[in-house]
Amino acid sequence: MSERSGPHDVGGDPAGPIARAEHEPAHWEKEADAIRMLLADGTRRFFTTDETRRVQEQLDAATYRTLPYYERWIHAFSTLLFDKGVLTRAEVETEEARLRREGRHRLPTETAAHDHDDDHDHAYQPDDDEGETELPPLRLRGLAVRERLIARGVLTRQEIRAEIERMDGRGEHLGARIVARAWADPGFRDRLAADGNAAAAELGIAPAATRLTALFNTDRLHNLVVCTLCSCYPRTVLGRPPAWYKSLAYRSRAVREPRAVLAEFGLTLPDGVEVRVHDSTAENRYLVVPLRPAGTEGWSEERLAGLVSRDAMIGVAAARWPV
Repeated sequence: MSERSGPHDVGGDPAGPIARAEHEPAHWEKEADAIRMLLADGTRRFFTTDETRRVQEQLDAATYRTLPYYERWIHAFSTLLFDKGVLTRAEVETEEARLRREGRHRLPTETAAHDHDDDHDHAYQPDDDEGETELPPLRLRGLAVRERLIARGVLTRQEIRAEIERMDGRGEHLGARIVARAWADPGFRDRLAADGNAAAAELGIAPAATRLTALFNTDRLHNLVVCTLCSCYPRTVLGRPPAWYKSLAYRSRAVREPRAVLAEFGLTLPDGVEVRVHDSTAENRYLVVPLRPAGTEGWSEERLAGLVSRDAMIGVAAARWPV
């Protein structure tokens, strides 16, 4: 095996089956994601995506592989806030102690799960905290960092809530509109091939800071998207990435045995079809345009969009067949 750049560099490593169970992000995960996005936005610019990745990549392999995905993000943005003098470790540790005294280090009760007041710490998803009674250290740190950022006026609760709502509004329906338009309009397809962000903007979809590249499946070529180093994903048009896309198994095996991966997702391609794997980067995101199903001639774009799934736009599935 060639030399690796860190525990995150898993492309091509042997791995087991891909856990494909869907996972709706818990509130704490959405909040950690929102805080990271806000701290790096065009107004604050406290750090870059590359910097947050660098901090995570410096973790030892055992820690990297056992920490939940969003806890690694909390580790990254809190470390950078300390390094850049935005917050101090001492004040965050003091805040953690206060939260413990107030009992906010304990996981909320089922009753509290229905309390949506801005000042309440929302309940965590059951499959994340089964058997736990207290917040793990990094989740408590995330809560303490949030409180200190708000107290210092760096962020507001309203901004965090708005960012969560903005991301909640993103999803596969946006990518499906792009695919349906490309199926129905050859001119748009050409513009999408030339500049994905500009084509998305034609449909009123706000462009991201990263480049969006469309990949067009044919009867001889099937495209599959992965991010072997982390979880780069076209959030602007697909929303948050599914848990399996971020998993070590998918990131490892997609480049090593793509046909086997596709088979696990229920997609078996003829031997004559080339499978081409595309590794996303911090600058470039990919959107697969699947083959248009036969029998859909004359369909409206809205009806066509109903055939396009998130998984088809990642490349682990084909478009749905009309019924």
